[in-house]
Amino acid sequence: MTFPSLRTLVALIAAAAVTVAVAMLYLVPPAQPAQNVRDNILALDTWKVSWSDQIIPVYTQGQVSARHQLPLSLEVSGRVEEVAPAFADGGRVMAGEILLRLDPEPFELEVITQQNAVQAARLHLAETRARARVAGSASRSSALGRFEPQMDEARSRLAAAQAGLRQAQRQLEQTELVAAISGRLKGVQVMPGQHLQAGTVLGQLYQEDLVEVRLPVRDDWLALLGIVPGDDSTLEPVQARLSGRFAGRTGEWQGKVVRREGGLNRNQMMHLIVQVANHEQDLPLEPGVLVQAELRGAPTQAVAVLPRSAQAGEDSIWVLDDEQRLRRQTVVVLHHDRDNLYVNDGVTSSTRAVLAGDLQLLEGMRINPNPPAPGLANMSGPLQ
Repeated sequence: MTFPSLRTLVALIAAAAVTVAVAMLYLVPPAQPAQNVRDNILALDTWKVSWSDQIIPVYTQGQVSARHQLPLSLEVSGRVEEVAPAFADGGRVMAGEILLRLDPEPFELEVITQQNAVQAARLHLAETRARARVAGSASRSSALGRFEPQMDEARSRLAAAQAGLRQAQRQLEQTELVAAISGRLKGVQVMPGQHLQAGTVLGQLYQEDLVEVRLPVRDDWLALLGIVPGDDSTLEPVQARLSGRFAGRTGEWQGKVVRREGGLNRNQMMHLIVQVANHEQDLPLEPGVLVQAELRGAPTQAVAVLPRSAQAGEDSIWVLDDEQRLRRQTVVVLHHDRDNLYVNDGVTSSTRAVLAGDLQLLEGMRINPNPPAPGLANMSGPLQ
């Protein structure tokens, strides 16, 4: 009987060991790593509801216009003889400054003609009065014989001549275009030698010290601002902060609400007029600039301010129940803007709002809530 050699024996043992190891891998698979079921649950931020009296800002926009803007024109026709250097687009003028002169010669000739008519009427009246004295000494019985109608006609002729003289003098004065107010010019279209027709608009003159912005607001915003229809004294506390870009710069302007236009348009909007004093601003406003406006009025009592990302519908928000599941909660929304919801009913101080944002979620799904954030939502700072 022959025995295998030592080398053959070692090879057989190694082959047997490999076979056993492979068999064990198939018969006893490695244990899977333990999975945390909680890792598969969506994690969302939550918000702790708090109540307080809040000033609710409303946002709108409008275009700046001049408080006073006058069209410039002449009451007479004529040829332009002289134009002031400041009478051009963008020119700044002072009240009483002469902007333009027409050729005065035709009007001076008319004044002379009317002066002659006045002298002739006075002579006619004197002659008629002398005849009346002669007729009166003859004791004529009729009114015509006493020259009464002749005297009335002579007086009327003199009055008409004097009126014609005043009209001619006024037309002579109207050959000069004078600035009625101090301000800046725009839309000027006139040059020397041009013939102008009476009433032609030659440009616009507007005041720079005060400008106005006409802001559209919804009628239900009036209560948020504390404005009571019919009581103009409630307009004064409303603060207006305007912002925009002008002259290549971003600026902010403080204004005040001075009046409200009556009635609603077809979009159920009305307009508040905000006035801005340019002499109080670092960057003066000019007509035509588009500005964004933030209006703040009296505080509203007992308001909960939530981030807009908690909204689950027009009148509902996402909340977390005791089992950490999503629920829709119906609320009363006083107002909302880009960042915040202003709620006055439907939630309590123990409510935990869920900030789902634009995520498409199902009611009842379980979530992993992050710790609630106390305090108020992203609110703009108070007006200074």
